[in-house]
Amino acid sequence: MRAVSPPKKRQREAKFYTPEQLGILLDKAVGTRLELPVFICAYLGLRRGELCGLEWKDIDFERAVIFVRRSSLYMAGRGVFEDETKNTSSERCMKVSADVVSMLRAWRAEQSKQRLRMGDQWQDSDRLFTTWNGAPIRPDGITAWFHKFVTKNGLPPIHIHSLRHTNATLLIAAGTSLTTVAARLGHANSTTTSKIYAHAIKSADQAAAEVLQDILHPVKKQA
Repeated sequence: MRAVSPPKKRQREAKFYTPEQLGILLDKAVGTRLELPVFICAYLGLRRGELCGLEWKDIDFERAVIFVRRSSLYMAGRGVFEDETKNTSSERCMKVSADVVSMLRAWRAEQSKQRLRMGDQWQDSDRLFTTWNGAPIRPDGITAWFHKFVTKNGLPPIHIHSLRHTNATLLIAAGTSLTTVAARLGHANSTTTSKIYAHAIKSADQAAAEVLQDILHPVKKQA
């Protein structure tokens, strides 16, 4: 068996939403329990465990920055537990938009009201996303909510992790450097990013060629 070379793992093309589909998703999510999770995943490209692991002390409202410091996991027989991020590069901080900051403030106020209603039953986990009594939410609970939501609203069936792919694809299409995209996604290096998002890089390269064509064509005609 030592003489046998194992087959190379094929990189599956990441599923993602177009800007139009993402716009519809964000619009329909407003006012629902998925509003904040969907906006955070779309804006920051967090992994599901990173999303569920966010705590209020990770939010710097003054500087509009979110720190990613842990991951939340679930295991049968053990329940929800905290773990380190996927790798050292996954621990990071990112700027967020004013809209996300406003949603975070509103959600913190709503959670404070829920804490008062629950009284002694409330578990002060400091997590952004919790069950009815403040306990950390199971990551697969977010997945189930998202699946039902996109199905109900007639959107293409994607996993909530696909919002991470959507985030990266849109950043690359907008001309953001691979180094920056890799850092925001928490990849160990940009090589990983380039392999996963080869489709987006190819599209961006085509767009760049067309831009150059538009710029250089008049020059060629004048010559």
